[in-house]
Amino acid sequence: MARRRRTGREDEGPPEPEGEAPGKEGEEPGRERRVRYIPDFITGKPVRATPEEVEARQVFERRLVEEYGYAKAQILPDFLIQKGSQRIGPADIVVFHDDRKEFDNVYIVVETKRRDRTDGIDQVKSYSISPAQRFAVWFNGNDVTFLEKRERPPYFRKIPDIPKQGETLEDVGLYQKRDLVPATNLISVFETCHNYLYANEGLLKEKVFNEVLKLIFIKMADEKTASPKCEFRITDGEMTELEQGKRNGFVARITDLFERVKAQYSDVFSPQERIGLKPLSIAFVVSQLQKYSLMGTAADVKGTAFQTFVYDHERGERGEFFTPQPVVDMAVRMLDPRDDEKVIDPACGTGGFLVRTMIHVREAFLRQRPDMRDRVGGYVKEYAHAYIAGADINPDLAKVAKMHMVLYDDGHTGIFATNSLLPSPELVEAAKNSGVIPGLLPKPGSFRIVVTNPPFGARGRVTDKTILRQFDLARRWVYAEDAGTWQKTEDLLPGQVPDILFLERCLALLQPGGRLAIVFPDGNLTNPSLGYVVEYVKRNARILAVVSLPPETFLPHGAGSKASVLFLQKLPEEELTALRGRDYPIFMASLSKIGYDVSGRPVRRRDDAGRYLGEDGQPVQDERNAALDTDLPAVLEAWRGFLERHRLRL
Repeated sequence: MARRRRTGREDEGPPEPEGEAPGKEGEEPGRERRVRYIPDFITGKPVRATPEEVEARQVFERRLVEEYGYAKAQILPDFLIQKGSQRIGPADIVVFHDDRKEFDNVYIVVETKRRDRTDGIDQVKSYSISPAQRFAVWFNGNDVTFLEKRERPPYFRKIPDIPKQGETLEDVGLYQKRDLVPATNLISVFETCHNYLYANEGLLKEKVFNEVLKLIFIKMADEKTASPKCEFRITDGEMTELEQGKRNGFVARITDLFERVKAQYSDVFSPQERIGLKPLSIAFVVSQLQKYSLMGTAADVKGTAFQTFVYDHERGERGEFFTPQPVVDMAVRMLDPRDDEKVIDPACGTGGFLVRTMIHVREAFLRQRPDMRDRVGGYVKEYAHAYIAGADINPDLAKVAKMHMVLYDDGHTGIFATNSLLPSPELVEAAKNSGVIPGLLPKPGSFRIVVTNPPFGARGRVTDKTILRQFDLARRWVYAEDAGTWQKTEDLLPGQVPDILFLERCLALLQPGGRLAIVFPDGNLTNPSLGYVVEYVKRNARILAVVSLPPETFLPHGAGSKASVLFLQKLPEEELTALRGRDYPIFMASLSKIGYDVSGRPVRRRDDAGRYLGEDGQPVQDERNAALDTDLPAVLEAWRGFLERHRLRL
C-alpha cells in the first residue's frame, strides 16, 4: 500500500499472507495433479470430487433426504440397472419404495451431470425400466427436469416436481404452510428459475432477473400471511392444463396474490406493475419454489443465495454498485453497530451493508439472550424499522435492497430512491415522500453510523452547481506554504468526483462521536493535488483505520481503481483541537485475499486435503456453500487487538 501523508503514528496491521503460485484446480505448485475425494452424502464412502459429483449428484442426494424426506436407507448411488443379462447402468441415484434395494423395488431414478452439460434425459429414460418405477429426474446442478413414468405412450411426461416421502403426485402443490421445508441449496434453485426464463421468454438478462426477484418476493409475502394455506403453488393438473392451452385458476391466483402484495408493499411496487411472464413461465418458477419455506431457511443459506444471484445477474453495466461480501463483513464488524445506533448507507445499492448490519445485531442478540431465539425475528424487524436507513439513486437497486431486507425479517421501510448528494432539504423531503419515518430522515447529525461504497472510478463528475454549492470539497483549495496547510477558497470547482462529495456528505450525516466506513479510491488520499481531501478529513474527524483492498477487488465490475476502506470518527471540535499536531495511533492493514479472482469468480476456502470448507471450518460437499478464501479473520483479530492495546472505545 502506498504511503500516505502522515496524520499520526501508523499502527501496523497483520502482514500480507504469502500466497501460492496459481495452478490448475486440484493441483499444487510443482506437483502432479492431486485427486480430491469427498464423502458421499448417502453412503459416507469417499468419492472423487468431479464437477458432476460436487455440482449435481451430492446436491441432489442432500435434497432427497432433507427436502423430500426420503431416508438414506432407501437411497443408493451407482445402482446397477440390468435388463435380463444386459447391464445398462449404473444409474447415478436410485430411490426405492422402502429400504429393500432391489431392481423390482425402484421408485425414482436420477441422472446427474455437471453444470455445463445439457444431455442425459434420454439416458435417464433408458434406465427407467423397472416395473415398479414411477418417476425420473435429470439434474445438472442448475437445471432440472422431473418426469412421470407411464405405462402407455407417451411413456414419460414432464411434471412440476416429484412427490415427497409419503405423498403422491396429486399432493404436489396442495401445500399448507406447515408442509414447507427449508431449502438446502437456494443458489441452485434460483439459477434454475433464471435459466428457464432466459431460455423461454426471450427477455434481456436484466429483465429476467427482475421477474425472478418479483416472484421470490411474492413467495416470501405469501409465507408471511396468517392463512395456513399456501397460495403460491401449482398442482400437476394445473400445469397440464396450462401446457394444453387451457385456462384455469392458477394465473388468477398468482395475480391476485401479487395485487395483495402490491397493496401491502406499496413502497416496493407501483400499482401499475404486472408480472411480465407467460403463464407457463410463472408456473415453472412457482413449481421450483413452492415446497420451500424461504422464511424458515437458514439465514446464511438464503443470504448466500440472494447475494450470489444478485451478483451473477445484476452486475452488467451497473456492476460497480456491488461490494464483495468480505469487504462488507469487514466494514460492519469493525464498526460494530449496536442496537441503539442509527445506521445509514447513502449509496446502498442492493443493501449489502444494511443487511449485514441486521445480521450483526441479530448475532449479538442471540449471544446475549440465547433463551429468546424464538423472538429474534420480531426483535430484528423492530430494530431495522427504527434504526436502519438507506438511499440509492437507482430505483431498481433500491427495490432490490428492499427485497433483500424483507428476506431478513423485513425492516425495509427506511430504504428510498434518490440522489444522496441533493441539497439537504431536498434529500429529507425525498425521504419523507417515500414514507421514511421521522427518526430516520437523512438530516445532518442524525446518524451514529454511516457505512457505504459510493460511486467512484471513471463515471464523470458532478457539475450541477446547486449540488456543488453545498460542499466545502467542491471549492478550490490552495496550499499555504507559510502555514503548511491547505486553505479553502470560495471559488467553486466546475465539477467534482462523486466519491469526494460523498465523503463530506457522510461526515455531515454523523452525530458527534459517530463512525464512518467508506470505500475510497487510494488516489484521493495519495495524490498530491488532492491533499486538501486529507486536510478536510483531519479537520473534521479522527482517522481510526485504513484497510487496503487488493487491486482486483472491483475489476470484475469495470472499475479498476485501487481502493481502501477508510474508517473515521467524527469528534466534537474541542476533541479535534486537542488531536491537532499530535501523533495518534491509526490501524493500518491490507487484505491480499478478497475471496474473488480477477475475473470475479469466487475463490473458496480449502483444507490441506483440497476439501471445501464452510464458515465453521468444517468440510462441505457443494463448492458454492464453501466459505470465501479471504484474510478477513486475520484483519479482524488485529483490529480487536489494536482497540484493546490503545484502549479505544467506539
